[in-house]
Amino acid sequence: MIKRKLGRILIVSSIVLWFIDRFSRIISANSNSILCGDHYLQPVNGILGDLSCGFNADMHFTALMFLVLITGIALIIISLVRNEVH
Repeated sequence: MIKRKLGRILIVSSIVLWFIDRFSRIISANSNSILCGDHYLQPVNGILGDLSCGFNADMHFTALMFLVLITGIALIIISLVRNEVH
């Protein structure tokens, strides 16, 4: 029962955080500025962006939220399978 609740919390939180980041870019911009420091939003070849950091914070955040989503789904499936066995 606890695994199922935790799985639901992980699924909902990952989807909500992903939507917040997609529409406002607050989360990835803040994490990128923390990780890059002074190099954040420096022009590279005349283009202003997060390329100066050497990574794309949006992709890292999306991958993290996908892992959280998959973990939540796995917890729910494990909980359901254990309930059927016992």
